[in-house]
Order: sequence, then structure tokens, then C-alpha cells
Amino acid sequence: MRSVTVGSYNIHWGHRRLAPRRAEPFDVVAACRQLDVDILALQEVWRPDGGPSVADEVAATLGYDVHHAWTARAVVKPKCEVVSRTGGTEGDGDWGQALLARVPTGPVTEERLSGFLMDATDRAVLKTHLDLDGGRLAVCASHFPHVEHVSPLLRWRLRGVLPAPQEPSVLMGDFNMWRWLARFVVPGWKDTVRGATWPADRRPVFQIDHLLTTKPVVASDAEVVHTGESDHLPIRARISLS
Repeated sequence: MRSVTVGSYNIHWGHRRLAPRRAEPFDVVAACRQLDVDILALQEVWRPDGGPSVADEVAATLGYDVHHAWTARAVVKPKCEVVSRTGGTEGDGDWGQALLARVPTGPVTEERLSGFLMDATDRAVLKTHLDLDGGRLAVCASHFPHVEHVSPLLRWRLRGVLPAPQEPSVLMGDFNMWRWLARFVVPGWKDTVRGATWPADRRPVFQIDHLLTTKPVVASDAEVVHTGESDHLPIRARISLS
């Protein structure tokens, strides 16, 4: 392959957030079909006990392989919310993130992040790699804690988890932080997509969803995609090696 498309989307459990249709499911599959990327990172993925996850439905319909990382227990009624950490007995299902691929990749692994102040969920980085134009591209995805949980500590927690800035790599996800703070947390990486992504269910004002690359990577067609009914807008870009 000479290039690959990658994207990230926080799907808010696959449910709408605002009244009068709060907590009703929306068509995540249709949104992901419109996003149309080879590797897709999803955050706030919901899996009801005894049933498939929203990411499973996307994968089955659109032809992706999928890997999950469950990071909390949650409910969707009367509203979507996290109720306990992974492995707890509360809640009606699991909540986390997923990495989906419709092109050949290596195994997907996960690195757990810990130690954030009053953070109600576990955190993880999903990692895989693929062969691209004679080289090797690392793909990483995560859902970072909020700033009030002292998320700038990620600058040190991510050491040894992310590839070095000189290695061809992509990092994408809901970072819950502004672009300038993302550059502090992941020094030496370049931001690609620029545009407001949240709150999409009102009027997007802030960009908290990001797609970063290292220096050996060229990102083109980087954009915010106006699709879906989550409180986030998805992002995507085409990736090649310089």
C-alpha cells in the first residue's frame, strides 16, 4: 500500500445526548460508512451485557476486524454514564474503546495507563502496525482523561508506551484537551486535523479530538467530518510515508 486512511470517532455509547431524544441510539454504522477509513479508532464504545458492542456491529456490517479495550462499567438509562471501573458489578454493560481495521495489520496490543486524580475509568493505548510503502507504520489510539484529572501527566506516562518521534507513527483519539496541550503531552509529534469537534450536538467550538503524526509521516486530506449524532464529530486523514 502507498497510503492508508485513518480516523477517530467518539460515539458517546452510540446514543444521542440531548433531550427530547436523550439516550436513544443513532446509526453509528451509517456514520462510520460515511467516514470511510481503513483504520478506525472508536471511543465511548458500549457493549450491553450478553450482547454485541456497537463496534462489533460496525465491524460486521462494514468488513472490519475489531479489538476492544474495556475501561469501565456503564449504563445507558436514564442517561449514558460510567458507574464503576472495569470488573465491577454495577452497570448494565461495558464501556471502552475499539480499534477497527479493514487492511492487514499486526496484532493489536493494549497498554494500560494509571494514576490520574479522581478518574472514574481505566485508560489504555491500543497499538498495532502495518506495512506501508516498504516501511512500517505504527498506529496508536487512546481516550485520554480530562484536564481536571491532571491529564498533563500523560507527558511522562506515555514514555515507553508510544513509539519514538523518529519512527513512522500515528496517534489518534479523544484527547479531552486543546491542541497546544496535546503538543505538550506528546512532544515531537505533529498535529494534522484542525477544526472544532465538540460539542457536535450543539455547535462545535473546541477541538479535543486529534490525529498526530511523527516526522516521517505525511498526512493529507486531514479534516473534521460532519456526520453522526454523537456529541463529537469524527476526524480523518490519509497517511503516507515521506
